[in-house]
Amino acid sequence: MFLKKFFNYLSNFHYNSIFNYVKNLEFEVMIDVGSHQGEFISRFLKIKKIKRFFCFEPNRILFKRLSKKYKYNKKILLFDYALGKNNSKKKLFLSNLSYNSTISSFNKNSKYLKFKNMILKDEKNKKFLTINQKTFDGFFKNKNIKNSFLKIDVEGYEYNVLKGAKNKIKDAKYILVEHQFSNQYQNNFDKVKKLIIKYNFKLVKSFYFPTLHYKDMLFINKRYKYFNKHE
Repeated sequence: MFLKKFFNYLSNFHYNSIFNYVKNLEFEVMIDVGSHQGEFISRFLKIKKIKRFFCFEPNRILFKRLSKKYKYNKKILLFDYALGKNNSKKKLFLSNLSYNSTISSFNKNSKYLKFKNMILKDEKNKKFLTINQKTFDGFFKNKNIKNSFLKIDVEGYEYNVLKGAKNKIKDAKYILVEHQFSNQYQNNFDKVKKLIIKYNFKLVKSFYFPTLHYKDMLFINKRYKYFNKHE
């Protein structure tokens, strides 16, 4: 499928841009919420100073691939559930382009969503998967995640992940979160940004996807001193 190959090419370019910047930061733990096919894991494994990876991917098909790919790597811990604001069961919409699978509610009035559905044919034969959801606070309650890098890529579900992290989030050093400019989901990124700032983080860098339909925003916990030797 041409569209999939095209987006994979652009995505790899985008991920490499983020990696080339982040590899100069100081942290020891990687928390990957929305691991997909391991795009961040494979790159961040090159950073030898990272001692532990906590990776969350609720799509069981992708989770099985990740488990097979990294089964011999003792640094990596994989979990097949989502993170959100409570412990519950959720329905994961499975898009024909796996990047776009989501728990989020869609904005049916979105022109961008209608265009995307026409291209991907996601409206035909809709598929859902029932998954387990836990909270960030509950999972990491007795785990040391100081000096950690938290990446959240959950297709419009970022606010829910952060609402379940109000206690342990203070131990994270960095947060990388996706900001989509379209209105395809029933969410408001201003609420996400305000919540991150409320948690005592400040924005230090933005990474724009080549098609400019979203960007990844890097925040640092104000408790830590920010330093990138390449700036």
